[in-house]
Amino acid sequence: MNDSTEKSKPTIFYAKNSEPKKHSRSATEKSTGWKGKRKDDSFQSKSKRNRQDRIETFKPRNDKSNFIKNKFSVELNQSQSFIVNDSPWQKKVRTNEQTPTFGYDGYCQRKEETLVYSENSCKAVFKHRRAAIVKLFITQEMAYQFKDTIDWLVKQRLGYDVVSSEQISKITQTQHHGGVCLIVKKRVPLTLLDYLDDNSDKEHDRVLAIDDVNNPHNLGGLMRSAAFYGINGVMLRQTNLLDSGAAMRVAEGGIEAVEAIKGDDFVASLDMLKQRGYQVVALLPCQAKSIASSELHKIRFNKKVAIVIFQQINMKLINCANVVVHLKGNDNMPALNISVATGILLSNLQK
Repeated sequence: MNDSTEKSKPTIFYAKNSEPKKHSRSATEKSTGWKGKRKDDSFQSKSKRNRQDRIETFKPRNDKSNFIKNKFSVELNQSQSFIVNDSPWQKKVRTNEQTPTFGYDGYCQRKEETLVYSENSCKAVFKHRRAAIVKLFITQEMAYQFKDTIDWLVKQRLGYDVVSSEQISKITQTQHHGGVCLIVKKRVPLTLLDYLDDNSDKEHDRVLAIDDVNNPHNLGGLMRSAAFYGINGVMLRQTNLLDSGAAMRVAEGGIEAVEAIKGDDFVASLDMLKQRGYQVVALLPCQAKSIASSELHKIRFNKKVAIVIFQQINMKLINCANVVVHLKGNDNMPALNISVATGILLSNLQK
């Protein structure tokens, strides 16, 4: 009885409450596969985190540049910037748009700089315009002879490198450097009017006007003779020729002892000199029968003299001269080198 009653009761099934799926697979997910789905699910699960649960472990740093500016009061320019450091020996970094002419050990020469090499030339730069020195390259053998220069560079916190002779040859592009080389700033030439105003109170003055002499060795010889005989100024059309390393080496420091004068128009410049009381003397490179000239021993010089030198005869300049001079030669040698002839003429100025 009990068995039949139990069988007649209806059967009841209990289903568990299934949690709703977080994500349903779409057609796109089916095509991308299971790996793509796992990657997307992980990204979505991270994005649902509560941002308030984050813990800040690092605080934003203060502006370092403002701190440096306030501490050291550094004034930054557009053309030049410096690395600020407690050490006074910190290397300066200069941003210069000019194209370097050579490079050595991270340093580049700029257009406003030039090279001076050989012992006497470098010593003359240190004597007359040491403030223009930028850097020194020297061999160990020559270091003792430039002890004063090195001491001054150290006090001024300027750089110098003790290098080999081969390295200086690479920098100067010559073997005749004498074991020492300076990087210096180029000189700024004077105008003729400024030179005359500066020397207006002098009773005696000697000016050398050089035209059409482009050979650096001849130019260096002229400058050496000019410094030896006490010439005060040298006028050229291109004063940048005096910045040649070869001319400075031949001049043996004479270029530093003479003022450089810029003269674009030689005819107008000679007329200005004549108006200021200068005697204009033209030295012929050789004797010319078509040009009236006098021998050197017959010339009487004034207290103020401007001597015109040229390798190619320029009739415009000759016509501006008060006196035309030639040095008489012979059949074996009718003319001298321009620097030698100028030295002979300058020696007669002392008489």
